Amino acid sequence: MQKSKIKKTDMPKNPNVLLLGLPGPGLIGTMAMTYIIHSLKMDLIGEIETNPASIVFIDNGQIVGPVRIYKSGKIFAILSDIPIDYDNAVDFTDAIVDFSKKNNIDLIIFTSGIHVPDRNIANLKTYGLVTDEKLEKILYDNEIPKFLSGVISGPDATILTQLKSSTIPTIALHTECNYFFPDPDAAMQTIKILSHIIKIEIDLTEFKKQIDYLRLQNRQLMEETLNVLQAQREQPTTPPQIYK
Repeated sequence: MQKSKIKKTDMPKNPNVLLLGLPGPGLIGTMAMTYIIHSLKMDLIGEIETNPASIVFIDNGQIVGPVRIYKSGKIFAILSDIPIDYDNAVDFTDAIVDFSKKNNIDLIIFTSGIHVPDRNIANLKTYGLVTDEKLEKILYDNEIPKFLSGVISGPDATILTQLKSSTIPTIALHTECNYFFPDPDAAMQTIKILSHIIKIEIDLTEFKKQIDYLRLQNRQLMEETLNVLQAQREQPTTPPQIYK
C-alpha cells in the first residue's frame, strides 16, 4: 500500500480563512467562535442545514438555524450551537468543504480541546495539526507546538478525517482543557492563538468579565455535547505524549 503524503500547496499572503467552532471538549470551539463573531462584528451570511433541525433561533426577527455562517472581510466563521453527532459528521463536513470551495477558502482552522486534568490554567498550551506542510510555517511563526502523539476520538475524528481528504489546507488547534465542563479559560487561550494567526487583535476584556457567567450559561449545551461524545467513545481524548 502506498504511504499517504501530506499535501503541499502554496498559501496566498492574504488568504480567505474559515474558522470552525463546534461544541466539543470544554465547549472551546463554541465559546471562542461566539466571542470572535461578536468582537469582529461579523455579518450572518447563511447557514448549514441540519437534518433534522432540532432547534431554531430568532435573530433580529429572523428564524435561523443552529449552524450559522458569518463573514467579515476575508474571515469566515462557522458556529454551531448544537453538537455534531456521529451520524451527521460526514455530511456536515462535506457541506463545509463545498461551501469552502464555492467561496475560495484558502485555509480552514478547526478549533477543539484536549483533556488535560492537571493543566496549568495560567499557562495553557494549544497544539496544532496540519494537512498541508506549507502550514508548518504558521505553527512555527505562532509558537504552536505540534500534536505529535495521542488520540482524537468522537465526531472530531470523523471531521478531521474528512478535512484531511479534502483539497483545502486545514489547521486543527487543540487546547488543553477540562473535557467535562465548559472551560472558558481554554476558550480564551484559543482566541489568543486565532488572533495571532489571522493577524487581527481581539480585545478579551469583555470575555474575562464573563467567565463565571459562561460556565453557567453553557452547562446544558455541555451536557448535550457529552451525551454525543460518550455515545460511542471507548476512551477519552488523551494529551500528546511528545511535545515539539
